[in-house]
Amino acid sequence: MSAVKMHADEVETDADLVRRLLAGQFPHWADLPIRLVASYGTDHDIYRLGARLSVRLPRIGWATAQAAKEAE
Repeated sequence: MSAVKMHADEVETDADLVRRLLAGQFPHWADLPIRLVASYGTDHDIYRLGARLSVRLPRIGWATAQAAKEAE
């Protein structure tokens, strides 16, 4: 499964990108299974990481600030 492009200047993500990011930042999770979650959102791609975790990556530049805003 691959994400459907929704924005002209969208960043493309895939499981390989998630794995590379994990290897650099959270190597203890880098070997967990990764799969794209079917989503109708337009701002982020969400990947399942193993059975209990998820990874959310912004699809568009302006979405990068949303996680910090939501954490407040």
